[in-house]
Amino acid sequence: MSTTAIIISIIFVLCLTAPVVTRALGLVSADDKPVKRLWIPLVFGLSQGVMAVAGYYLGKLLSHLFVDEFAPYLVFAMMLVVAVKMFVDSMRVLKGKMLYTVRGDWDFLLLSIMAAFDALLMSLTGPFFLPDLPLGAWFFLAVVVAGFLWAFIVARIAFNPGVMKKMSFIEFSAAVFMVVIGVLYLFTDLI
Repeated sequence: MSTTAIIISIIFVLCLTAPVVTRALGLVSADDKPVKRLWIPLVFGLSQGVMAVAGYYLGKLLSHLFVDEFAPYLVFAMMLVVAVKMFVDSMRVLKGKMLYTVRGDWDFLLLSIMAAFDALLMSLTGPFFLPDLPLGAWFFLAVVVAGFLWAFIVARIAFNPGVMKKMSFIEFSAAVFMVVIGVLYLFTDLI
């Protein structure tokens, strides 16, 4: 396991969970109880992990449909799909079209699932991609921890349109990194 592969894997997990940033912004206020301050990041992290596990097993169920020699192209295509979705989402945030109003626990749960959809899509390639990751089986735990940390850091930032635009840059950057990682996976042996 090379140091480069470990660094790329960590960047991959951070990029995969980056959609939490724009969705968790401003969900915790200074008046909230400490339980709520931990509950929100925990739900975001767990939803990321659950969707990653669900995507992996769905991909494993469907893996017999693909020939192994096409696997690198499938992984690249899914990374590209996730990157394009993240890019489009970041552009919609810039235009103010992806702002959410959370009125209750169900709205919040739906919002955390929406943030985890990219993890589901990317994990569909798990049967081909995960065995090659240095994180291996720890990938899912890394996704939960990364989702928790993103939400823990970002949820406390007060919402305003200027901050929202700056946070959309994180999702845009993650989309660019996903494409770079996909290209590295397809054309090199670094991953």
